[in-house]
Amino acid sequence: MNRWLKWFLVLGILCVVIWYFLLKEYQYQVSFNTKEPRAVMYKHILDWDSYKRDNEEISVIRKQEYSEIVQRVNYGDSTFLYNWKLKRNSDGSTKITAYISDAQNKFVQLLSVPFGANDFVQRSIKNVKDVADAQKLIAETYKVHSITDTTIQRKYCAYLPLRSSINDKAPAMLRGIALIMEYIKGNEIELNGDPFLQVTDWDEEEEMISFDFCFPVKQLDSIPPHPTVLLKTTETLDGIKAEFNGNYRDSEVAWYYLLDHAAENGLDVKPLPLEIYQNDPHAGGDPLTWKAQVLLPLND
Repeated sequence: MNRWLKWFLVLGILCVVIWYFLLKEYQYQVSFNTKEPRAVMYKHILDWDSYKRDNEEISVIRKQEYSEIVQRVNYGDSTFLYNWKLKRNSDGSTKITAYISDAQNKFVQLLSVPFGANDFVQRSIKNVKDVADAQKLIAETYKVHSITDTTIQRKYCAYLPLRSSINDKAPAMLRGIALIMEYIKGNEIELNGDPFLQVTDWDEEEEMISFDFCFPVKQLDSIPPHPTVLLKTTETLDGIKAEFNGNYRDSEVAWYYLLDHAAENGLDVKPLPLEIYQNDPHAGGDPLTWKAQVLLPLND
């Protein structure tokens, strides 16, 4: 019996060695939990290059929507691979694990990592911590809450069709306000509600959107045409709605909250968000007191 036990023990050790040195695809892993939904953290990790603290060059190798991102990180003469896995916890929070490998010194790191925190380990911990800390700071600047079912009634509006990256939608709207208001005031058209953004196309791969920047107005029998500012009546929309508090340049974070909510509740939504702005940013004040209603329409 002891002889067989020894053989099983030797075989077990051999299997572990083979897995560790030949099959294991990473040399170190770092995990953290966050209250933000997976979709928010997925976008945040993709934006790592915009808030990194050191001189890394970061590129995306592949990604699987809201669940996995693989990035190549070049630092000096070294190249590292970060395989981020995003998993929703039962309480709605998100667990993020980074599986990290040194592309040029795999065998050396496998030997070194178990015996202490070398430079590779320290940099791995620091980079993941930087990502987590950056999101904590960003999350202090907004609130997304009160997700409910809703119906948005149709609106007659003057609008400007625009296209931009998701991050640049606010500057694009700012550039268009003067043109729309000049048309509305110049023709003595009465405003009839809060301005809103209606996405007409969302290229999630390239993070580009086409959208209509709309101002509800009173419908008149005759309104002079304009080469750029157009008129339309929107459709009545059933969907799910969240309230967003914060600077409107960051309001797309509510899109990801709604997408996560839809996925977890089996709701079939169109990825065509609508945002209704209930405050005038030009009036100033604490952005956390600004309100926007953000809607994702349901498919018929």
